[in-house]
Amino acid sequence: MEFIARTIGNAAGLWLAASILSGIRVTGGSTTLDTVLIYLLIGLVLALVNSIVRPIAKVIAFPLYILTFGLFALVVNGAMLMLTSAISQMTPAGLVVDSFGYAVLGSLIVSIISALVVGLIGPGDRD
Repeated sequence: MEFIARTIGNAAGLWLAASILSGIRVTGGSTTLDTVLIYLLIGLVLALVNSIVRPIAKVIAFPLYILTFGLFALVVNGAMLMLTSAISQMTPAGLVVDSFGYAVLGSLIVSIISALVVGLIGPGDRD
């Protein structure tokens, strides 16, 4: 259930990031349903990238995390969004990120919104 909540949270965060930032956009989707499905698909790709590639990147970059007191996480998160963009552009509809700066800002937005959504709809300690 948590993976589904993360996918929905990522999709919501990507929608907000694409709405706010001019350097992030989603291509494809002629109808509202198509657009929602595209955001959910890209959210799924981002959730998979974050659960498979990100732990490896964190281990490799561990010394930089220590040196920067954890701020290097912004760089890793931006790289994960750029990787998601590259993967999703293999299809007719996908995520387009213009620069690494937009990726870092977008990953900040996606992280915050995803955490809020997962906190609201994700599995919790319900007695």
